[in-house]
Amino acid sequence: MPRHVVSATVLVTDTGGRVLMLHQARPYPGHPAWWQLPSGLADPDEAPPATARRELAEETGLHPDGALRPLAVDYRSAADGWPPVIDFCFAADPVPAGTPVRLSGEHDVFAWRTWEQWEPFLQPEQQAWFASLHAAHRLGCTAVLVDGRDSVHAAGVPVPPPARSGS
Repeated sequence: MPRHVVSATVLVTDTGGRVLMLHQARPYPGHPAWWQLPSGLADPDEAPPATARRELAEETGLHPDGALRPLAVDYRSAADGWPPVIDFCFAADPVPAGTPVRLSGEHDVFAWRTWEQWEPFLQPEQQAWFASLHAAHRLGCTAVLVDGRDSVHAAGVPVPPPARSGS
């Protein structure tokens, strides 16, 4: 069976509709340091929602009370020496504006900006992914992506619930 890496990402917004992003303290090899949502790799046998909660707590000090809503699943092809990555993105309930953030050593600064205000800060390879997350968040659905792009339909098309069978 092929090996895949599992990661989890958390979209945190505040009550003003701003998105929390963190700036990498050290860039990945071959890439500039960039802004990103709280995220990280799963530990062995760790389920994606647990990874999301752990990474959010480690990178920001935030501990959301409510359920994390599935926002996107992104299959990323092997690249730059990495095996394929399956990233599960979750949305946390909005936090009050001004909620304190405690950064780990992985990031050097954080910021809250609107979706539109973040656009100039994104790397080209992040733009389609970020737009898909925005659409899924706005429409309350889950996007399925391949390499950061919607793989089937325009992002944000809600999937109807399965039909109930009569008994």
